[in-house]
Amino acid sequence: MAQTKSTSAAAAQPSYIPTREELVLEARKLVPVLRERAQATDELRTLPDETVADLKAAGIHKIFTPRRYGGFEMDWGAHVDVSRELGRGCGSTSWVSSVVMSHTWILGRFPVRAQEEFWPDRPDAIIATAFAGGGTMEPVDGGFVLNGQWRFASGVDHANCAVVGGRYNIKNRTSEGRLRYRMAHLLPEDYEIVDTWHAEGLKGTGSKDILVKDRFVPEYRTVRSEELAGKEPPGAKLHESYIYRTELGQLFYTLLCGPMLGATRGGLEHYLEQTRERTGQMFGESIVEQVPVQIRVAESFEELRVADLITDNLMQFLHEAGSSGKRIRGIDRLRIRREPAMAAKLCLSAITRVANMMGVTGQTGNNAVQRHYRDMRTISTHGGLNWDTGMMPTGKLLLGVPTGDPLTDVDLEKP
Repeated sequence: MAQTKSTSAAAAQPSYIPTREELVLEARKLVPVLRERAQATDELRTLPDETVADLKAAGIHKIFTPRRYGGFEMDWGAHVDVSRELGRGCGSTSWVSSVVMSHTWILGRFPVRAQEEFWPDRPDAIIATAFAGGGTMEPVDGGFVLNGQWRFASGVDHANCAVVGGRYNIKNRTSEGRLRYRMAHLLPEDYEIVDTWHAEGLKGTGSKDILVKDRFVPEYRTVRSEELAGKEPPGAKLHESYIYRTELGQLFYTLLCGPMLGATRGGLEHYLEQTRERTGQMFGESIVEQVPVQIRVAESFEELRVADLITDNLMQFLHEAGSSGKRIRGIDRLRIRREPAMAAKLCLSAITRVANMMGVTGQTGNNAVQRHYRDMRTISTHGGLNWDTGMMPTGKLLLGVPTGDPLTDVDLEKP
């Protein structure tokens, strides 16, 4: 089990850094209990306190927390391996472990003063983010006044703070005509949680709204979006790892990969467990002896295997590029958008196939296969996995049409 030194007013290095394999093993040990809690998690519409405590005891919340503040500061891709395991038991838990608990990586890019003020007394912090919906940041002396309601703040019930993005200087647009945005680091007293999360899938993620009314946030707890997302965000100087100084956009959507792989694997595993014992409802025939069932199970297995390969290869590429300081070329930027969408399509196909083979049995609300199917279907709707936007730029390049992204169009090579 991962262990760390406690910190209070002063930053402290962790006393022990687990390997990626050790964290994956800790995640694997949690799968049985996550299975048991999965239905209750859906009904609760947020992670149970016991599950959050288990994740913290395993050290999973510290994968991307800076070592300076007691975290593990691991290489990119560790979040995928861990959440892929957790997803076998509960898709919502997997989502929170990857999409939410990885947000410590974002705060590690914030201005130095913001980090030094926050981290030392909160080494076990969970950080929610919310960018949909939105609001405004009105410049005032010493900072900004925020107003707005932000949507889909997964894990906010268990968060120690939140990061939101707001428009500022609305009349001051970029040269391309886009509105300027800043990210703001909010403490719990800065916002109200609005219970709006009533979803078909990922029910237990507690992805509620954040409401902010006339709240002053000092400037040092904000940062321009393009600065935060760039190669040299202000807080990167505090930390050694490349993950804080690699373009945020090149890494961000991989937070979705582990949950989609895990939910699909969990659904397939539950299907196999149930089907091995199933017989026809009318004539009692063995389901496992049916050739179409055998073929379709193998097809779903292969789709998931290929999705794993695509994802693992992409994670290795991102790690090697980041750790070596290699420039991510335009052609690689297309790959980073395209491959998660491809993996998601394969996962959705795999889980849909086995869910459809369950018949009416699989349509009951508490059937695990159906739950994993709903979770994967919900994951697949995320904008970062959108099929058209993931594929279109590559198609444009192949056809000789500018993609519209200057950083991509400077490269004339084709995949």
